[in-house]
Amino acid sequence: MCVCYPGIVREVRPHSAVVDFTGTEVEALTGLVPVRAGDRVLVHAGCIMQVLPPEEADETEKLFAELAALTEEDMKERPGRYGDRSENGAVHDAYAG
Repeated sequence: MCVCYPGIVREVRPHSAVVDFTGTEVEALTGLVPVRAGDRVLVHAGCIMQVLPPEEADETEKLFAELAALTEEDMKERPGRYGDRSENGAVHDAYAG
């Protein structure tokens, strides 16, 4: 599974754009969707895949901030959908029959 974090297009070049991901700038190909400086975009495998509406980009960044704020103790208290953690931290897969 891939997880995309929104970046901001800082500069548009022929066939590519410079995208800023919270201070880290990368060059991504622009052939799939048209972009402009200031657009909030999702990049996968070096290609800009989608231009996000500002509200969606803000919500995605908010969710990532909430995930980053979780502690190991929070994770033990809120097991994922795949099962619970045992005392030694191993995950018991609820889907593993």
